[in-house]
Amino acid sequence: MNWKEISVEVNEESYEAVANILNELGSNGVVFEETGSRVKLTAYYNNDENFPALLERLRERINELSAYALDAGDAVITVQDRKDEDWSTNWHKFFRPLEIGENFIIAPSWENIDEDKRKIIRIDPGMAFGIGSHETTRLCIELMEKHIGGNLQGKRMLDIGTGTGILAIVAAQLGIEDIVAVDIDPVAVEAARENIRINQVADKVQVLQGDMTEKVTGKFSIITANLIHDLIIKLLPSLPPFLEEGAISILSGIIMKKRDLVLEKIHEMDFEVIDEMVLNDWVAFVVKRK
Repeated sequence: MNWKEISVEVNEESYEAVANILNELGSNGVVFEETGSRVKLTAYYNNDENFPALLERLRERINELSAYALDAGDAVITVQDRKDEDWSTNWHKFFRPLEIGENFIIAPSWENIDEDKRKIIRIDPGMAFGIGSHETTRLCIELMEKHIGGNLQGKRMLDIGTGTGILAIVAAQLGIEDIVAVDIDPVAVEAARENIRINQVADKVQVLQGDMTEKVTGKFSIITANLIHDLIIKLLPSLPPFLEEGAISILSGIIMKKRDLVLEKIHEMDFEVIDEMVLNDWVAFVVKRK
């Protein structure tokens, strides 16, 4: 079968949004390579009569990112023809075991590794996006390790924008036994459920498809949201009804130059910052209600 390979090079702060666009346009997976402040994303599509319109829609949607205060920079799009290429497994070579935080190693589900000191989380991204390598995920995991502990009996956690389910699996490994993970993308929901099954924590994690909190009920002692900054700003007003007394929320996915915008919304909603962590150009907050 013949394929069209699209490569898109954009500024780092917009690459997650571009990856979502590529998936929504019908790619069955995205490979990315980081080069300084730029990220190159590669995806594959059927070489048919629909491709020219698809390419034009991709350009339009990347240009629209500025409306969400995301700077793609000078987006460079290149297209190549590929013949009989098994792209669905070709990207596996980019996924290697990753040590994250003090206690975890994220590994491909198809790779056997021998590890005694760290807890292994096995991930198969399938057609979804997210293998734990980005700074935003690392920040979340390190803050979860720091702030989740003690007596976890009866504690509930909500993971908003779960992607491939990594943070929900980490929470289960840390000892939380009642976790709700939600994502708007049905492909992500399918991948998260499979990864939760692979890691044998299906009895602790429920995965829902929905837009942030729309399908969620009950209250939680911990909420994680690894989203882009504008979605976090949109999310914050909806959080209070879901928070137990003394609950914390871990907010990540914030590029440093948007830090103050998010911080302004945090204070406007009467939250206080109890922790802040920075990695390269990314920042994450731990907040609670005053």
